[in-house]
Amino acid sequence: VSSKVYPAMSKLEMIVKQRRLDVAEAKTRVAAEALRARVAAAAPPNDFAAVLSKSGPMALLAEMKRASPSKGDIAPHTDAAQQGLTYALAGACTISVLTEPSWFKGSLDDLARVRAALVAGGLGEEVCVLRKDFIVDEYQLLEARAHGADTALLIVAALSAAELSSLMAFSRSLGMEPLVEAANEGEMRVALDAGARVIGVNNRNLHTFEVDMTTTSRCAALVPSGSSVRLLALSGVATRSDVTALADVGACGVLVGESLMRADSPAGLARELLGLPPPRALCKVCGVRDAETAAAAAKAGADLIGVILAPSKRQVSVGEAAAIVAAVREARPRPKGWALPRFPQRAAPAPDQGADEARETRQWLQGWSGLLRRACAQAGPLVVGVFVDASADEMNAAAEAAGLDLVQLHGNEGWAVAAELARPAVRVVHMGPALTAEQVCSQIQGGLAAAVLLDSKGGGTGKTFDWSIGEEVQRRTPFILAGGLTPDNVGAAVRQVGPWCVDVSSGIETDGVKDPDKIEAYLRNAAQA
Repeated sequence: VSSKVYPAMSKLEMIVKQRRLDVAEAKTRVAAEALRARVAAAAPPNDFAAVLSKSGPMALLAEMKRASPSKGDIAPHTDAAQQGLTYALAGACTISVLTEPSWFKGSLDDLARVRAALVAGGLGEEVCVLRKDFIVDEYQLLEARAHGADTALLIVAALSAAELSSLMAFSRSLGMEPLVEAANEGEMRVALDAGARVIGVNNRNLHTFEVDMTTTSRCAALVPSGSSVRLLALSGVATRSDVTALADVGACGVLVGESLMRADSPAGLARELLGLPPPRALCKVCGVRDAETAAAAAKAGADLIGVILAPSKRQVSVGEAAAIVAAVREARPRPKGWALPRFPQRAAPAPDQGADEARETRQWLQGWSGLLRRACAQAGPLVVGVFVDASADEMNAAAEAAGLDLVQLHGNEGWAVAAELARPAVRVVHMGPALTAEQVCSQIQGGLAAAVLLDSKGGGTGKTFDWSIGEEVQRRTPFILAGGLTPDNVGAAVRQVGPWCVDVSSGIETDGVKDPDKIEAYLRNAAQA
C-alpha cells in the first residue's frame, strides 16, 4: 500500500489527487495519438450492457485485486491473466481489473494480459473486461480501450456532474458503455440524471471505506419503474446469501473482489455465488485399442479417450492411434478450425516479490481443469496418448502423426519435459502404499503439466489406493483419479474424493477386452454421483 500521505483528505481524495499526477506523467510517456492509433487497430469492444443482459438472472463481475487501502495486501503475487481466465471459465461475465498502482497494486499490463488470456482461452467475445480505476481524464479511457477494456468505471464521487457527462460521452464514442458508480442516494440521482445505463451501487463509502449493505436497496428505490437501467451491487459481497439478498432489492449483478481473491478455489466460489452446482466429474476411458471401441466410448459420452503408446498389453502403434482418433472425430465431429486453448503462463514476478508455490500450483491446475472441461464440452472427446519414459521428440512426433490432443507422462520422465512438448501434458503421480498427501503435494509442480493424475503404483493393476489420501490432496489441488475404478465404485469415488475427472481402464473390461455395457454403466454412474 502506498506510503504517500495527504493530510486532512479522505481516502478517495488522496487517490484521485495522485491519479491526476499519474495521468500527467503518463501523457509525457505515451501520447494520446499513439493510444488512438492502437484503439483504431483493435478489435471492437464487447457490448457490456448486452453481456450483462445475457448473464441473468444474476451476473457476476469478478475482480482482480491484489491490495486495497482498507485491507492492505490481499493476494499481492496473483497473476492477473491466470486469475481472470479462471473467473471467466467459472461463469463470470465480466473481469474487473484494478489498474491503480499505488494503493491497489494494479497496472495496465494486468488489463492487457487478462484480455489476451480471454482471447486465447476462446472467451474473448463472451466475457467483458472492466478497467476499474479512478478515472478523471479522457486519456485514461483511451488507455483502457487500447489495453483491451470493454468498459470502464466512472465514479460519481470523484467527478463533477459536467465531468461525468463528458467522460460518459467519450467512453461511448470508444464503444464502451461505462459502469457509473454511486455510493449514496444523492450520487444515484446524479448518475440517473446523467443518463447512465449501467449503475453500480458501491456499498463501501469511498471517503471512509466503511461498508453498508443497505446502500443498494436505498439506491435501487430511486430507479424509475420500467427503466432499462441495469443495477449492479459493488463491494461487501462474500456469500450466496449476499447475492440473493441483493437480487431481491433489484440488483441484476454483483461485483466481487476480495472474497474471490482470498478463496482457495476462486472457480468454486464463483460458481457458489452464481448458485451453480459443482460440475460433474469428467470421464476418461483409457487403454482403448481399436476404432470400434473408441467410437462406442465417444457415442456413450466419454470426455477423454486414452491410447497407450508404450510397452503394455494394451499398447497400440502410432498408426492404430491415428485410426482411433479418426473414429472418435467421426463419431463426434468437432467444430471446424477448433484448437485446444492454452492457460497463460504466469508473468515473471518482480524481484522483490516472494512466491507462494502451493497457491500458484493450485491456481495453474484449477485454470487448466477449467479449460480442459470447456474443451471437452466443445470438441470432446479429447484423445490422450500415454507414454512411458519416451523423449520429448518421440512424443511430439507420435502426437503429431496420430492427431493426439494431450500427452500423458506415465513413467519417470519428471516434470520439466512437459515444457518441451507441443501439446499439454498430464503428469502421473504413482501412489505407493506409504505415500502421504503431503508427499504427493510436494511432488506437484505448477506451470508445467496441465493436469495431474493420481494412479495406483504400476497403473492398470485394477487396484485402488487409499482414497482418504486423495481427499486430502483434492482439498489442496485438483487432480484426475485413477486406479481400480469400476462401474460399481466410481460413484463412491466421485462422492468421497471429488476429483475433476475419473480415469478407467481394466475396470470396464471383460476377459481383457473393453465391454461396451460396462463403459456405459461407468459413465452413467460417474455422472449421477
